[in-house]
Amino acid sequence: MSYALRIGLKYLRSKKRSTVSVITVIAVTGVALGVAALLAVLSITSGFQDEFRNKVLGVNAHVLVLKYGLDFDEYRDVISLAMEMPEVAGAGPFVINEMMLAKGDRLSGILVKGVDPEAMPTVLDLPSQMTAGSLEGLRREGARPPLRPDQLAGEEEEGQDLDRFLQDLTSEDDGDKDVPDAGMSDEEMERLRQQIAESGGRDPLFADAGTDAQDEEAAEWTPIWDGGEEEVAEAEDEIEPLPEVEVPTPEEVEAILDELDTSELPTDEQESDIFAEEAEQAEPQVPSEELPGIVVGATLAKNLGIEVGDRVRVISPLAGLDTSLWAPEARTPRSREFRVTGIFEAGFQEYDTRLVYVDLYEAQSFFDQGDTVTGVEIRLHDLEKAPQIADRLERELGGGPFHTMDWEELNHNLFTALEIQKIMLSLVIATIIVVAAFNVIATLIMVVLEKKREIAILKAMGAKDSSILGIFMVQGSVIGLLGTLIGLVLGGGVVWYLAAYEFPLDPKVYLIDHLPVRTSVFEFLVTILIAIVICMSATLIPSWWAARLLPADGVRYE
Repeated sequence: MSYALRIGLKYLRSKKRSTVSVITVIAVTGVALGVAALLAVLSITSGFQDEFRNKVLGVNAHVLVLKYGLDFDEYRDVISLAMEMPEVAGAGPFVINEMMLAKGDRLSGILVKGVDPEAMPTVLDLPSQMTAGSLEGLRREGARPPLRPDQLAGEEEEGQDLDRFLQDLTSEDDGDKDVPDAGMSDEEMERLRQQIAESGGRDPLFADAGTDAQDEEAAEWTPIWDGGEEEVAEAEDEIEPLPEVEVPTPEEVEAILDELDTSELPTDEQESDIFAEEAEQAEPQVPSEELPGIVVGATLAKNLGIEVGDRVRVISPLAGLDTSLWAPEARTPRSREFRVTGIFEAGFQEYDTRLVYVDLYEAQSFFDQGDTVTGVEIRLHDLEKAPQIADRLERELGGGPFHTMDWEELNHNLFTALEIQKIMLSLVIATIIVVAAFNVIATLIMVVLEKKREIAILKAMGAKDSSILGIFMVQGSVIGLLGTLIGLVLGGGVVWYLAAYEFPLDPKVYLIDHLPVRTSVFEFLVTILIAIVICMSATLIPSWWAARLLPADGVRYE
């Protein structure tokens, strides 16, 4: 052991002045508390980051493929292209929109997400999040993608026009029509259909009639009234005058209103019961087994009193404001009944309170968008490769209306806020170590003042400045190492206790129900490095001052 190290350790145990030893203990304690607090803060903030990431990725995929507009109908090609990449674990389409969920007289705003029950387990963690019921029954037997309203209306109109014409043609009850062979055979009916199609929809029985322009010209010159002025006058005399209606005076109206007994008006509860009875009478009850399935969040189910097997109603309050290309006729809100097949708990208050899952086909039919989707969700084997896979997929799709988003970009604000919070808290807690470092500086300065005579004798005996510097650097290093070691033990115990106890939190404020804690070797090393650097930096000034001390200055007043 070198004499610098031996002397430095001896100076830590000052026998002449107990004040130095006390300050040394205070410095070690301050460093230990700072290290413990910093380790706890890093573990908790990292736990929040991991918890939020796991919760967000549990209901969202690693990469999203979206398309500008409402005509994303080539999603099957996008899924096939994505599944050809070896980094992709699964892909599936989704439709999402804001709705309202009603159970009896309770109502709540929700996000309805339509998913493919077959592809969804490879993309989301929903099967492992189920707390009641199951995903069976989410898709009804024989379900298929719906048509857009314009396509459906075109098909129905075409069939109705042809059927209406044939029905009028074969009707035997209409005596005013001069129609030959009112009862037609199937072969004659089929031949008539072909003639209608070949003539472009013009009635073949009147094919010899003039053109449309000739018909309009004839109609223009046809007189409306063939009689003269005398016949018009006689017709006017035969018209009976309307009966006179007595209009009540304002005084009479006020007297009638005063006589009304407003105490007999129904209450709000009575009005709700009346409306509910009218709704039940107006809409025939469909058996629950025939209703489409829906999966709701645990908090939402608790708030609305929903259990597995209950009937709920999904309402689209914005349907009356829909001005899309496919639903120009929408004027009133739409609603549809669903049967609750399961309840899930993602552990994230935002999702457990608002998110519900339905079958993709049911969502498409309810939104009147035809066989189109909002986007395609993709899950990767390694989520850290999400930005690279998103960029490559967008290039292969050719850009244009298609664009991709990875999970970091999709939740950029959330994770950026968490990262900034982690850095700022670490800086604030690190000030505890800085305060402890001032105790280290005070300790070394007092030791230097106390040992000025010894320093002067050592330098007079030929000790170098670097050796004197090393003596006091040993003291600062020992204080930093000892305080860091005690702080690691103390902080590790606190972190272990918080992880085992799962300190409860208010999910309405923190979005999760317990304090998340994550420990890692990297964070332990970062804490040790910060503490050592601060303590070593604090020893430089007094050690350099001691090394610069002249022998004559040390023995001048002796």
